[in-house]
Amino acid sequence: MSSSLYHTFCLSTSSLLFLLLIFSGHVLSFPRTFTPATKSATARMLNRERRDKQSSEFLLAHNTARGASGASNLKWDQSLARFASRWAKVRQWDCKMTHSGGPYGENIFWYQRNENWSPKRVVAKWMDESMNYDRMTNTCKAGQMCGHYTQIIWRATTAVGCASTKCFNDRGFIVVCVYSPTGNYEGESPFDLPK
Repeated sequence: MSSSLYHTFCLSTSSLLFLLLIFSGHVLSFPRTFTPATKSATARMLNRERRDKQSSEFLLAHNTARGASGASNLKWDQSLARFASRWAKVRQWDCKMTHSGGPYGENIFWYQRNENWSPKRVVAKWMDESMNYDRMTNTCKAGQMCGHYTQIIWRATTAVGCASTKCFNDRGFIVVCVYSPTGNYEGESPFDLPK
């Protein structure tokens, strides 16, 4: 078969196959570009993966800290995480470490945008307050904080949920962790077991 005859035959065969596909109801699929809906779905999936990873890291950091102090593990509570997320978004405007006044225990942390604060590092910073806590007197050293530490290791607490968000106007990031049942009751020790 000559070269020109061969190309004509291939072209005719290709055309015939194409027509058969069209009339048989099969649609050829071609690579598509991302539509706004596809981009949005992809962004939601990536955000969900980021939140799940962050949740696992916060829970592991809390349970590692609690284990070192002899407290039992916390479980992750999605409703607490949603509460923390809502409060973090309220604080997005000013990035102030103001407590929500809600029904839960609460730890808040703020950091600059150019620093890298992982969940593990945030919890470790709160745990550094253990040096300010006197277990014999159940008090903090004068002028020092220890409430973040005592909330993390509070024996009656069984669940945690955390969230972080970027503040507006490059004010940094705010992290909120919420605990249930709450801790830090006046006159009670974080080492007291629930009755």
